[in-house]
This record gives sequence, structure tokens and C-alpha cells, in this order.
Amino acid sequence: MTLPFEIEKRSDQIKREVEKCGAELIEISFRSSRLRGALVVVVDKPQGITLEDCAQINRHLSQYFDDLSDEDGFFSVPYYLEVNSPGLDRPLKTESDFRRVLGQRVKVAFKNERGIGLVCAGAVAAVANGVLILQPVQGTEKISIPFESITKASREIRVGK
Repeated sequence: MTLPFEIEKRSDQIKREVEKCGAELIEISFRSSRLRGALVVVVDKPQGITLEDCAQINRHLSQYFDDLSDEDGFFSVPYYLEVNSPGLDRPLKTESDFRRVLGQRVKVAFKNERGIGLVCAGAVAAVANGVLILQPVQGTEKISIPFESITKASREIRVGK
């Protein structure tokens, strides 16, 4: 989905505003409807994001956007601002995503050197130099997966024991 130009050109500034609140910008998207759009900002913190964190960032960004509107008519389309947590099962895409879940179980789909699709579940043992080191659930040998070969990854959510 493409962002409106007003948002796209200020995405770095929006990222810095989120960082001022002690969080990391994960994603910005815009859903349009006939009457009013929704600007959705997904944020996270290394220790996890709370509802109060989201509310505080929402207030901060609302003021930031209001100040921009006063300056140059920023984003004249009516919209709602939503600040959300990425959720426990959010996709893991970057090295920092995997560092955040060191020691936790993940499920990783990837292509091996011959282009064959594989899936492995295990604990994140390390992340370094563009490589994920995974300790598989079954087996004693760790495996190295280059980030460019990962097609999909997320935390493995287990209920109960």
C-alpha cells in the first residue's frame, strides 16, 4: 500500500518523533475510506509496548501533526490516527527484530542454497553479520541462515507448557 505523499516525505521525521517517545517505528500505513482515512503507526520497544505507551505516542504524534497542519496545511484529508503494538506474532524481518527475541523460539521459512523452501523452528541463538543462528527444537547442531534467504519468520507462540 502506498502512503500519501505528505506522510511518505516525512517518514524519517515521524520515525524521529516516535523515537523521542522511547519507541521504535515498525510500520506506517494508510487505509482510506469514503469519509475518513486511518493513518496507522505501529511501534514497539525492546521490553515490549504497553497500551499507555501507545496512548502517549498517539498524543505526541497528534500534536506533531497538528503543528505541521498549522505551518503548511499538512495532510488535508480527514483521518484518524491509530498507534498500535505489532502484536506477539508480528513478522520478524530485520536483524534488530531477531535481536529482540534472542533466546526465544521462532519459526523461520527460508530457501536453502539450492532454492528449496524449508521451515525450521528453534531458539534464536545469535544474530550477526546478516546471519541468523538458530538452535533447532530437534537436534543439537545450530544452523546458520543468511537473512537474504529468509522468506518469513515469526515468534512461535505456545499456550500452556
